[in-house]
Amino acid sequence: MKFYCNIENFTADIAEVIRAFTPRALEEEGGGELFLQILQREDNSAAITLTFQGEKGRQTSEKTLGSAEFSDPLEQTRRVKRAAKVLVYDFMSAHCGATLPYGSLTGVRPTKLFHDLTARGEDAFALFTRDLRVSEDKAKLIQSVCRAQQGLKRERNDSADIFVNIPFCTTRCSYCSFISAEIGRVKRFIPAYVELLVREIEAAREIIRERGFTLRAVYVGGGTPTSLSDEDFARVLGALKGLDAEFTVEAGRPDTICASKLDIMDKTGVTRISVNPQSLNDKTIALIGRKHTAKDFLRAYDLARKYPFDVNCDLIAGLPGEDEADFARSADGVFRLLPDNVTVHTLALKKGSGLKLAGFDNSSGATAGMVDYARALAERRGYIPYYMYRQKYMSGNLENAGYCLPGKQCLYNIDVMEECANIIACGAGGISKLYLPEQNRLERLADPKGLDVYLERGERLIAAKRAFFGL
Repeated sequence: MKFYCNIENFTADIAEVIRAFTPRALEEEGGGELFLQILQREDNSAAITLTFQGEKGRQTSEKTLGSAEFSDPLEQTRRVKRAAKVLVYDFMSAHCGATLPYGSLTGVRPTKLFHDLTARGEDAFALFTRDLRVSEDKAKLIQSVCRAQQGLKRERNDSADIFVNIPFCTTRCSYCSFISAEIGRVKRFIPAYVELLVREIEAAREIIRERGFTLRAVYVGGGTPTSLSDEDFARVLGALKGLDAEFTVEAGRPDTICASKLDIMDKTGVTRISVNPQSLNDKTIALIGRKHTAKDFLRAYDLARKYPFDVNCDLIAGLPGEDEADFARSADGVFRLLPDNVTVHTLALKKGSGLKLAGFDNSSGATAGMVDYARALAERRGYIPYYMYRQKYMSGNLENAGYCLPGKQCLYNIDVMEECANIIACGAGGISKLYLPEQNRLERLADPKGLDVYLERGERLIAAKRAFFGL
């Protein structure tokens, strides 16, 4: 199928609606031609016409948006784009004889839209299910997440988070598309990387002081931060010591978690860590390229529980070779431990990942049953969903969802997913974000992804960051 839209900056987002039904629809020959014409008038009204030319002839459908007053032109653009996506969704649903759990929504953050509609006094649940074609089950999930964020989601520009990226892992997982490198291959860069990273952290602390921000959260991620040597790990965390905030380290790989690393985290004030099995099936763990076993995870988890950290565990639904029974065993095993948080990811075939390059097909309908099983299990165990997000090329067009025991929400996860906080990012590939609440949007400044370019930029990165935050 060929797709044409007369507004270029709408094309990519609307094309995702088509791909959600048939992932390769826009890459394969044949299938007809789909034309979308959007005419926006000066009085804020718009006429949207969808025309499909296929083997059975020509089909046309239209939608008119009446004139409305918008103080923000960005909101007018969003309104027109949403209407166009619904028109395309309705055509594709009829054309394919199928519906999607999130209807016409293609964005990463459905909760952000739900919050925005609610803030304007609109019935977000009704709009999602009626106008945007979201299933009632998924609309309830979104609504539950938004409720769990009440009192925690920031609405002002007076706070900030610090993100620290350590893009090294012991091995590369087959589903990963991050810039993370296998640490054994980049050892020569690590001393200089740690040196510059510490200077960036010190500069981030200065920005917070000079701007008068309240620090809400610190998040050290990657990669696997605990893949560093004890000496380098202690130096990075030492630069963050003494900050009065939620303090997360994504330890992640069970094979990198040991008493010495946990001691370092405890002494530097870490409050929250991740110990991630992804699966409790040893065959699956090996297949996705991780160098640990289910027993290694249980050992690391038991060791971490001797410290005062809140603990998160990640699971992935839809991994290669797993059926619903395999996933259920992993979910049962993890939830039985009662970690403070459990994040249930849906496998996404990301560009550059080993699974994508190998041609793995993640279109199995079993993934939806896995996600539903985890959600029901979480509820029975007393967990609440408190953040969620979606990605392109996810199995079943589903979601990633974070569950927590009451009172154990991660502030950083909420800030990132709801795009409601300033974030000062340190490290290669880190993206600093300036929150503009009056416009309900972010401005972004990215550090270079490549280690060599990041190190070459050096102090210029710090100067650019200070200017970005108005200093």
